[in-house]
Amino acid sequence: MNPLTFGAPVSVHPQVDPLDDLQWADRQPGIEGAWLIDHLQGWFPRGTDGGVLEDPHQLLDPLSLLAAGAVRTERVALGVAVTDPLRRSSVALAQGASTISWLGQRPMRLGVGAGDPGQLRPFGLHSGRERTGRLDYVRPALRQLDELRTADPSATGLGIAEVSGYELYVAAHGPRMLELAATHADGWLPTTVSPKVYREKLDHLRAHAESIGRDPGTIRPTLFTWSALAPTARESRALLAHPSVRAVALYRGPAGFAAHGASYPLEHSYVPDEVPPDQATGLLAAIPDAVVADAVLHGSPEEVREQLQEYHDAGCEHVIFNDIGRFTDPEGTERFRTALMDLTRW
Repeated sequence: MNPLTFGAPVSVHPQVDPLDDLQWADRQPGIEGAWLIDHLQGWFPRGTDGGVLEDPHQLLDPLSLLAAGAVRTERVALGVAVTDPLRRSSVALAQGASTISWLGQRPMRLGVGAGDPGQLRPFGLHSGRERTGRLDYVRPALRQLDELRTADPSATGLGIAEVSGYELYVAAHGPRMLELAATHADGWLPTTVSPKVYREKLDHLRAHAESIGRDPGTIRPTLFTWSALAPTARESRALLAHPSVRAVALYRGPAGFAAHGASYPLEHSYVPDEVPPDQATGLLAAIPDAVVADAVLHGSPEEVREQLQEYHDAGCEHVIFNDIGRFTDPEGTERFRTALMDLTRW
C-alpha cells in the first residue's frame, strides 16, 4: 500500500492571502499537494458570523490563483477540488489546466464533479436542486477531458493539453459516477464519507476498472475533507460551535441528519444563497452537534491521525484538508498550520 500523503488548503478569499498559502505549502516537506475549492458563492450564508471573512460570497477564481501560484512554487502539486463542466466547458477546463501545468512544469490536478446546486442555481447555470440526474453532461465532458490529453489523430486535438496535460480527478459517489471515474480518471476524489463506505465505493470503482481492462492501481484514491484542526482537542472542538463551521453539516443532507435522529431543516439540497440572512444564525445554531461533528474532521492531531489511519486502511492515499476552522478568527491560519504540521509527522 502506498503511504498516505497530505494536501493543504489554499484560500479563495481576498481576506486570507492565497499566494501565501501556496508558498507556505510548497515549503513544507510533509505537504504533497495544495488544493483550492471552486466556488462562486461561499459554503455558509450571509447574515451570520463569518469570522475573518467579510462576505462569504466574495471569492476569487481558483484557476487564476493556481496560475499565479504555479510560477511562485517549485514542487508542491497544484489542484482544484472540484470544478464542473457547466461553469466552464470541458475544452476551457483542459486549456486552463494545461496552461497551469505548463507554467508550473508539473501536471495540475483537475478535479471535476457533477456540480453543486449552490454554485449553479443562483446564476441560472442549472435549475436542479439535487446533485443527481447530471450524467447527460458529465459523461461527455469527462470523456472529452480524458481524450484531449492524447494526441489521437482521429480526434480533434488541443495542442497545449497534448504537450503539458493534467491529471484528471473525478468526484464520484454513486455507482455510475464511480464507473466514469474508473474509465477516465487518474484520481478518485470523494468528499467525506465513513471509512466503511469509502472502502465499498473504492471496491466498486476498482472492480469496474478491471472489467474494462484498466489497471485499478493507476487510479489514486483521494479524500476531500472539511476540517477544523487545532493543536489540542479542546481548541478543535470549540471551533465546531462557530456558525461558519456548522454550516457544512447541511451538505450531509437528510440521511446525515437522520443518522442522529434529526430532521433535515431544508426542503431541498443546501443552497447558501437561498437561506434568508435574518434566519441564518438560528438555522445553523439548531443543527445537532453530532451532525456537525460527523461533517467536520476535528480533534487533536493524535485523534485525527487515528481517524485517517482508518481511511488509509480502506485504501485512501491522499487527504485534502479544506480547513474552515481557520477562518473563524485572525489567529486561525497559524493555529491550523501548527496542527497540520504535527499531523503530518505520520
